[in-house]
Amino acid sequence: MNKPARSNVLPLPQEPEKKNSPTRNMAPKKTRKRWKVRNLLLLGFLTWAGYVFFFVQSPDFDRLKQDQQQLSTEILQIKETNQELLTKIDQLNDPNYIAELARKKYLMVKDGETLFVQPKQ
Repeated sequence: MNKPARSNVLPLPQEPEKKNSPTRNMAPKKTRKRWKVRNLLLLGFLTWAGYVFFFVQSPDFDRLKQDQQQLSTEILQIKETNQELLTKIDQLNDPNYIAELARKKYLMVKDGETLFVQPKQ
């Protein structure tokens, strides 16, 4: 049962080394790297992506950032205006404020009051 599974397989014969081999004495050859189509496509894609990022999208990003800051200031101004209008609504619901406004703007008087108007100089 403890037999090796491949007892009839022989090892490969080894070639004897040649002593006067020209490759043994020479320096190893420098292999020249060839540009393959895949490498050219990769380089082209990376060049295109760099161009798009630096020259197309960066100015758009800066412009959008400025637009966002401008819109933020507009939002703050609109919120202040909204708060002022809400205060004005509360005042217009007050009868005393309405009476005061009518006296100043429309020169109205209560019963028994006398109105004195000064001429403009």
